[in-house]
Amino acid sequence: MNILQIGTTDKRGGAAAVSWQLKKEAEKRGYKTSMFVADKLSDDRDVFAIPRKKIRRYLSFIFSVEDLYDTDWILKTEQFKNADIIHCHNLHGRFFKLSTLQKMSRLKPVVWTMHDEWAITPHCAYTYENKVLKDGFWECPNKNIPPRLLWHNEKYLRWRKKCVYAKSNLTVVTPSMWLKNRVSQSVLGSKNLKLIYNGINIENFKHFDKSESRKELNLPTDKKIALFLADGGSVNPFKGWEFVEKVIKNYQDRNDIIFLCVGGHEDYLADGSNSVKHIRHIDNQELLAKYYSAADFLLHSSIADNFPLVVLEAMSCGLPVVAFEVGGVPEVVTHLENGYIAKYKDISDLIKGVDYVINLSDGELDKISERSSYKIKNSYSVETMLENYFSLYDEEINKFKNKINV
Repeated sequence: MNILQIGTTDKRGGAAAVSWQLKKEAEKRGYKTSMFVADKLSDDRDVFAIPRKKIRRYLSFIFSVEDLYDTDWILKTEQFKNADIIHCHNLHGRFFKLSTLQKMSRLKPVVWTMHDEWAITPHCAYTYENKVLKDGFWECPNKNIPPRLLWHNEKYLRWRKKCVYAKSNLTVVTPSMWLKNRVSQSVLGSKNLKLIYNGINIENFKHFDKSESRKELNLPTDKKIALFLADGGSVNPFKGWEFVEKVIKNYQDRNDIIFLCVGGHEDYLADGSNSVKHIRHIDNQELLAKYYSAADFLLHSSIADNFPLVVLEAMSCGLPVVAFEVGGVPEVVTHLENGYIAKYKDISDLIKGVDYVINLSDGELDKISERSSYKIKNSYSVETMLENYFSLYDEEINKFKNKINV
């Protein structure tokens, strides 16, 4: 089998983690695999950067469109010609022309994994749970939600995507039932829809001894530790840092709780306070597992999400999760069983959830840890995810061959 993947990047972020795991497993099985990405972070010789000229990025923003890049050249590459299947991931970020997807789907079987809502909105990656559907697309609350628009060009963007989708043969994969339901009601609802949950490496994300992990990471052993983790740290607009700040303020008079924010670009103490510590992005999975193990709970304040790997990782390490009722999070975090699901954007309920987990007894925490680890191991392992994708590849390749031979 020869697989070509296309996405924004090869190694950083949730979508990249899925595509990278697929690439590495394909190589283990003796398959040929390659990637085209907007931002290449690895030194892998089978990963190729899609060139982007700054002037085109600026013009794309000025004209509020995504399709000023010519990516039809990919169709002429050996990687595309030799591929048995094309697997697309995130295609937004002003680096890919959507009509190229249409042309690809006429020549090869195409699987498109939706890691967010962009494909079924005029322009935004997330709608913040917006329930307004217009002309087959979920409406973006405003033009400043990334990828943001300079001016309201939603009518054209809807029309453009609708034209491309109408002429495309696609199998759409969603990593959550929440998103599958959204897609089924959208302009892509008539496509072949598949649910494949994200999975993680449970061998890497395992529970380490809490006391030893804290000593190794130079963290206090006599305090409760709340862990907030997001790519980009506190500046990620989708991760709800403003709600974390309100939680921090609520506990500002207590000296027995500290908050760790992991995922930013540098290490520092917030405002000189010992109660808030920012830690840069961590690529090493074992080190990240030790931060999970050192914490008492994960504070997942995202206000826009699909099926976040961070929640799976935390639960695999035995952590209870406090999160908003957003995206597919309630599909894995069961309220009062392995965490607390707060009403969407309800800060008082989120604080109630924090109170709930910090007051759990050691025995109750042990039960949560066991339930969480068991749940991830049995339903959300990377092995399960990979098997589901490779089975889908076989199915789509055979279907495409049969269509050609008819």
